[in-house]
Amino acid sequence: MAIAQNPKRNRSAASITIDEQQVDAFINANPVGQSSPQPTLDPVPEEAQEESQANKKPIMVRVDPELLKRIDRAAKRLGISRSAFIVSSTAERLERME
Repeated sequence: MAIAQNPKRNRSAASITIDEQQVDAFINANPVGQSSPQPTLDPVPEEAQEESQANKKPIMVRVDPELLKRIDRAAKRLGISRSAFIVSSTAERLERME
């Protein structure tokens, strides 16, 4: 196995100035260029996120590529992650079986 060197960083990129108002306008603009309403979601406290992650175990699952595409499409439609979709689908199936 070859050892690769870290890539050289582009030093000129660090000298670029960013206009925060232009960035905010770009992010908040819809395709027509009008301002879109901001979502009003309550942020999850950092403690709750850490506790939630601490109680979960990572696993590796092999999935057929076509099934994975279907999972990804369904998760996207629901606005959740692939992992969240798999966990919720599994929980629903287990509830029906019990």
